[in-house]
Amino acid sequence: MTGVSLLGVPAVAVTGYMTGYTVLLPAPVTVPPAGHVLSTPWRAVAGATGARVGRALLTLDPVTAGDGRDLGVVAPAKRPTTSITVRPPDPRVPTRALTVPQWVTAPDGETFPWSDDLHVMVRQDGRPVVAAPPLPAVGYVPAQLPGGTVSGSRVTLPDLLGDLTVTVVSGRTLDALTELPFAHGDVRLRAAPMPVGLHVLGPDGDEQLAVAGPVRGRVSHDLAPALARHLAAAVRTEPGGTAPVTVRSDVVGEAHVRLDVQDVVIERALDGRLTVGCDGTATTLPRPGVAPGRAPTRTRADLTVTHHGAALHPASDPVPAVDAGLGGPTVRDEPVTRRVAAATLADARLVRVGVVGWPSAGTDLSLVVLGRTVTATGLVGPVGRSTPQVVWFDLGDAVTVDRPLEVTLRATRGTFAWLAAPEPAVRLAVEAPAAGAHVTVGGLTVTLTGPETHVPGVSLAGTDGWDVTTDQLVTVALSSAVMEFAP
Repeated sequence: MTGVSLLGVPAVAVTGYMTGYTVLLPAPVTVPPAGHVLSTPWRAVAGATGARVGRALLTLDPVTAGDGRDLGVVAPAKRPTTSITVRPPDPRVPTRALTVPQWVTAPDGETFPWSDDLHVMVRQDGRPVVAAPPLPAVGYVPAQLPGGTVSGSRVTLPDLLGDLTVTVVSGRTLDALTELPFAHGDVRLRAAPMPVGLHVLGPDGDEQLAVAGPVRGRVSHDLAPALARHLAAAVRTEPGGTAPVTVRSDVVGEAHVRLDVQDVVIERALDGRLTVGCDGTATTLPRPGVAPGRAPTRTRADLTVTHHGAALHPASDPVPAVDAGLGGPTVRDEPVTRRVAAATLADARLVRVGVVGWPSAGTDLSLVVLGRTVTATGLVGPVGRSTPQVVWFDLGDAVTVDRPLEVTLRATRGTFAWLAAPEPAVRLAVEAPAAGAHVTVGGLTVTLTGPETHVPGVSLAGTDGWDVTTDQLVTVALSSAVMEFAP
């Protein structure tokens, strides 16, 4: 069995590997009964749930020109004789040519001077089918029995099927031919080069196409359904591999082969509705389940963004991405206050206040702002120092900021290390309309149309989650999510 892989094999062109490839074999290949294998490689994806194939077009152009294949001796030497009986080794294979060595007249042993008066005559079932040279035109009668040529010991035939009888005749018309005796050496037969009895087997070994007889013209077949069916099952259980397509012939032949595979996608469908809340700070909507092992080309999903009527005010203090050894006051039962000038918020309507830092285990906090007292209880502190947390306090109804803002915090249980950079850090969420706001999810920026914006069938980037960036307070949800991977 012969095989061609897409990886590292000469004379194979591979294009568009992200979603497909083309196996193009410029030189003709031998198509034997054992099969010629074309490999379509794919790589594993952990948690894969299926696969799609847009196109897998196999095209075979049989080799029809040339001298053909030598099938050996088909008639032994004779001295003298008046005919040669040729029985091909396989009657399904067309005879392209005969080689008749030491072909001379009998009994004088001279080389035949082939001409309009001296011909090789080939008969089948007693009926003349080819004369070489053909019988010449006579008057209104055109040249008869064309299609063959003779040159020295080589007789070329128009791909005849079945047994043949070869004689040497003199004369110019069918009704006036005389057979002549001759001598010859062992006669060899050359078969036409095209495959005979072509079969295409899909990756699961099932026959996809069968073409009987000598294949004389182009054959094409779309293997996309068979390849998709195979991959849909294989990607769930196998650690990568190839999806072999086998081309075989009942009788060995030659053909130019092309396999064009496009839009191959390995899928990993994600169950349920994936959500994450965003408080105006960049976050990530996490991918559930095991890591896929490699990056997808994209994720298709239905995207829903729910706006909570607020946005992060630009005066909010940044949240460090790492601890970096930053310090600040430790809040206990004695209150600590952060002041913000009235002009900073300029009549904004405040809806939430966040404090940035590190609670100890089992901490309860009380915050007073603009005459409102709100609490956050049961806070869970980090194990050791880590990225600081944002503890949010919801004021309920929005409050207009018409005076200097004082944010006073105290711990009624436990402690809170309030990050100072240089003043105690606060995050301020103010009332804001949804329409016209922007949210970027997995590289896709969505302009919100109202309190809930739904966009079906989006394409997102992301492997172990989808980055969410916006200054709005929103909840981002993905449903019917399918991660797509190259083969």
